[in-house]
Amino acid sequence: MERDITILVKPTSAQCNLGCKYCFYSPKESLYKEINKRMSLDTLETVIKKVLNIGENITFCWQGGEPTLMGLPFYEKALEYQNKYRKAGQRISNAFQTNGILLDEDWAIFFRENKFLVGLSMDGPSNLHDEYRLTKDGKPTHYIVLSRLKLLQEYKVDFNVLVVVNDRNSKKPEALYRYFRELGIEYMQFIPCLERDEDGKIASFSVDPISYGNFLRIMFDKWYNNGKPECYIREYEEWLIAYAYGINPCMFKPYCEGALVIEYNGDIYPCDFFVEPEWYLGNIRKDSLEDIYNGELYKNFSERKHIVDERCLKCKWLNLCWGGCPKFRMDKRGNYINYSYYCSSYQKFFTYADKYFKSLLRSI
Repeated sequence: MERDITILVKPTSAQCNLGCKYCFYSPKESLYKEINKRMSLDTLETVIKKVLNIGENITFCWQGGEPTLMGLPFYEKALEYQNKYRKAGQRISNAFQTNGILLDEDWAIFFRENKFLVGLSMDGPSNLHDEYRLTKDGKPTHYIVLSRLKLLQEYKVDFNVLVVVNDRNSKKPEALYRYFRELGIEYMQFIPCLERDEDGKIASFSVDPISYGNFLRIMFDKWYNNGKPECYIREYEEWLIAYAYGINPCMFKPYCEGALVIEYNGDIYPCDFFVEPEWYLGNIRKDSLEDIYNGELYKNFSERKHIVDERCLKCKWLNLCWGGCPKFRMDKRGNYINYSYYCSSYQKFFTYADKYFKSLLRSI
């Protein structure tokens, strides 16, 4: 049986050239004392060698922080190592998530020629994007990101737009859809923002359940397009797969089977939402990936997702949700619970969309 492996590599750790107000990963910078956090070529080679040793279909997702801070030669070296350690028949893919600020023609050519799938972070038109996606000194970035988006289009790079759904843009789903479609965007992903503030309560920029439920429904109508979807919106496409084959997307699996995260120094964690000391799994330079995957701590991390509230067990939509991602399992005060903060959002959405998903299945 072929083994599919996805690895999130964070060669700059949480370091970034922006100061986005809602960034969930920036606090991770305090985990390490080094000022200049950069992955060494020795660690990079070890990562690629060990990952290619245990899988057949491998995806390397280069993330941060901001991964372009490593410079283009680092990723040219990564491809060199992939070719060096590739086994016969292995399929290797590369994905790259970026804020776009440092992209130029050289990056665009590199992405296109090496078939990288790029995720470009953008939260909508300037009045929405510049609410939270700012430079470290508080300056807007939309005009820069828009120019980089057009650069990727010009050089025919495969990319999608990653949108963080927050308290502001969640109120404007139709405007978001129209804006991206007018830009010619064919692939979109919408990620709900839910973070705690300094007091441990729900941060003000998080999207609330009512707004998120409305967002899911209205954006779904745009995607569904009377049964003839014109573009790809990841959440709905993955739920359609769940309807067809019972294969749930990451956040809605009964167990956590997410991608391992490898930090700049080789430290390994089970998920980028849980880069925390209690979930430290080992280090790529000294530990076996097989041992990590088969270890007790990784097993405990995976299985805790299966522990859901009694209301989930009685819910009609259990097989499409499974209590949601553990990151989003909190109440209004920020306390951990065994079901999603967006439980009511998903219930209302599935109640609305169920017949349309089933109709799509009949027409495909």
